[in-house]
Amino acid sequence: MRIGLLPLDERPVNTRYPAMIAAIAGAEVRLPPARLLSAGRRPADTAGLTAWLETEGARFDALIVSCEQLAFGGLLASRISAEPIATALARLEALRVLRSARPRLPILGFSLITRVSNANDATEEPPYWAEFGERFYALSQLLDRRELGHPVAVELAAAAATIPAEHRRDLLARRLRNHLANAAALGLLADGTLDLLVLSSDDTSPFGLPSREKRILSGWAGLLGLTGGEGTEPSRGVPLLMYPGADEVGCALVARLLNGRAGSAPRIAVAYAPAAAAAHVAPYEDGPVHLTVERQALAAGATLVDGTELPADLWMGVAAPVARRGEYDPDLAASERAGRVEPLAGLVAEASRRMAAGQPVAIADVAYPNGADPALAEALAAALDLPALAAYGAWNTAGNTIGTVIAQASAARLISTAAGREAQTRFLAHRFVEDWGYQRVVRAEARAWLRARTGHPDPRSPGEVATTARWIAARLEAFLAGLPGFGDHYRIAPGSVVLPWGRTFEIDFELMPVG
Repeated sequence: MRIGLLPLDERPVNTRYPAMIAAIAGAEVRLPPARLLSAGRRPADTAGLTAWLETEGARFDALIVSCEQLAFGGLLASRISAEPIATALARLEALRVLRSARPRLPILGFSLITRVSNANDATEEPPYWAEFGERFYALSQLLDRRELGHPVAVELAAAAATIPAEHRRDLLARRLRNHLANAAALGLLADGTLDLLVLSSDDTSPFGLPSREKRILSGWAGLLGLTGGEGTEPSRGVPLLMYPGADEVGCALVARLLNGRAGSAPRIAVAYAPAAAAAHVAPYEDGPVHLTVERQALAAGATLVDGTELPADLWMGVAAPVARRGEYDPDLAASERAGRVEPLAGLVAEASRRMAAGQPVAIADVAYPNGADPALAEALAAALDLPALAAYGAWNTAGNTIGTVIAQASAARLISTAAGREAQTRFLAHRFVEDWGYQRVVRAEARAWLRARTGHPDPRSPGEVATTARWIAARLEAFLAGLPGFGDHYRIAPGSVVLPWGRTFEIDFELMPVG
């Protein structure tokens, strides 16, 4: 199966991960040439991407398209560019042209409801975000609450007064443009250009301008008969999926195509630790984690079952979000671990029991965002044959992790060759090295090392980026050497560690066999 992918941006989570997951099941993901894709704040060559769709579309068995990449030139371009909506809409017309030429080609689209970042950091935002980001987040929350009838007029006026009027106008105009592009994506679904649309929310929360826009789009979807909402019946068998997510969507849709090709919908039994924490809302999301699992399973073409009543193809253990809804903090870890020791031990024991019985087991660690819970990772390494897992993940948001875990586990069910088995083991090793080794351990060390050397936690020149990458490579090599089940088989390929956006938040690297 050859799957064309126009990714959200050029980062490994959006390019390498989908390709690695497809390889597990013997499929191939084909990407546009790197020179055409976005590169950080530089937008993609959208004319080149359109030409690539026209020339390569005939070679695909299915196509996955990011509307942000095609319409705006990538994720960051959708947040920072000044191009008018007419330009963005004209670029999306390439999909209608492709549909006309390839009427039977499955085309799966995904589009984002733009986030409102709660940080004074302009790395991924317009320049004024460096000073006003947290104020914009507060303003966004209050604007939505006013829309919902909350008595916040005084607070809203005070919050608006702290942000220059020209910046407020720019933010709202930019959001209107992106909202119209999302509405256009709904139109592509309604007229049959797209076979499926994932309309996801990037770094969302229960209140805010993104939540307001989501309600509006959901209302239109119901009127168009795309969702089967209250008072409507779906007029066609065309699915629309709306949920929090972003960087995992490419992986989830690859899994959906793989499952569809195999004619199966994997049955997943889920257990949460602690069980009551299934109701916890993870950071950057707007609903309980059990709903995140349901949404991600649906996106991947899988189904959830009660493992005690119906046979399951896969058992997935979920380390549920801690109540604090924050990142891992070593100073708080001991107190937070106190109430989780027994549930996590039970989760590991059940995983071991099921693996011994021959049932595929996956682990999704979403206790904290942006990296593994060390207590769980250490327990897994001590008790389980890690390479025998169907999937593991612990990166970024809960949706990112859960979506990728379900995608890998889906692909693992379809392994039919030695190459597929090797691809599965390699991706598992990659996940443990990156999600545990880097995101939870080495990243903090690298930032402290940089701060001691330069006074800043991120590199600020090409030379510093290269030096930091070499330092990280050495630390990852040491971590991998001690990783049970993987350390004797892989090493970090020399010179392969890179910082895709020149910062420590994300890395890329290659694994190579030992010997």
